[in-house]
Amino acid sequence: MEIKLPGQDAEDIIDQLLGASEEETLMQTITKEKALVRIRLENRRGHYVTIVDFGNSEDAKQLGIKDMARELKKRLAAGGTIRDSWIEIQGDHRQKIKKLLIEMGFKEENILIDEGVAET
Repeated sequence: MEIKLPGQDAEDIIDQLLGASEEETLMQTITKEKALVRIRLENRRGHYVTIVDFGNSEDAKQLGIKDMARELKKRLAAGGTIRDSWIEIQGDHRQKIKKLLIEMGFKEENILIDEGVAET
């Protein structure tokens, strides 16, 4: 059984089914190389939360923040959530997150870690 849609070839259909096209993947790579990421730690009622801040929400969307959050939570075995342009991960994972972001294609010199702990 063969499905044909007018005006679409097999590659277009596969791209739609799989998600990101080559162009989107290339844009994510370029954005990752230029992105400035700040990692900081907050103390919320006695519990630490690591914040991975990407600056503005448009950059975060281009970087694929949802998939990135899912991967970080899985690799760190920690809970977390997404807010506007940042990811919150439960626990103090600043150094581990930096290492994982470098593996994901971010430049090491563009990842800044705040050493202090913000009380909220």
